[in-house]
Amino acid sequence: MGMRIDSSYNNYPVNRSTQTDTTRKTANDELSYLQDKFKDYSFVAANFRQGMRYGSNATTNVAISPQFLKKMANDPKLAEEYEKEIANMKSCDQWCRANISARGDKLVADGWAIDKDGGISRWSIGTHDDRTARVKSPTEYANELYEKKKSAKAKPYLKKFNAMSQKLSKGFFFSGKA
Repeated sequence: MGMRIDSSYNNYPVNRSTQTDTTRKTANDELSYLQDKFKDYSFVAANFRQGMRYGSNATTNVAISPQFLKKMANDPKLAEEYEKEIANMKSCDQWCRANISARGDKLVADGWAIDKDGGISRWSIGTHDDRTARVKSPTEYANELYEKKKSAKAKPYLKKFNAMSQKLSKGFFFSGKA
């Protein structure tokens, strides 16, 4: 199902047909073409604003300004350049999601926005649970490093002390006469 292009975010069904480079002339044509080309992406024609959510966590979500879609539809070189950028968004999403999970955080939503001038930005919304990923304070970390260095310096002396203790306990230094 395609999207009709308006100045605000709306979801109106339109007829989708396979678009070729020669038939794409409108923003709606360009959006349909991108949806056909990138099956595992979710596209929306909208002027992105803070707090706007679209798509799902299962797809790479891209909001493209209707004005920029029209520019892409009428400029094949520009469209080709941005299709390469859009193709890279999926791997960037995977990398970001892996990093968010590695920190113990949870991703709520994320996506990309291409503004009317072609500027690309990424957004994400996540949650953090302090109980699952406790970060050390700088003081705790410094104390831990100090203890490690202190124990590393003491190891050679500790070996010598242990060797001496064994010799003493075996009576090498004492004749045993009182």
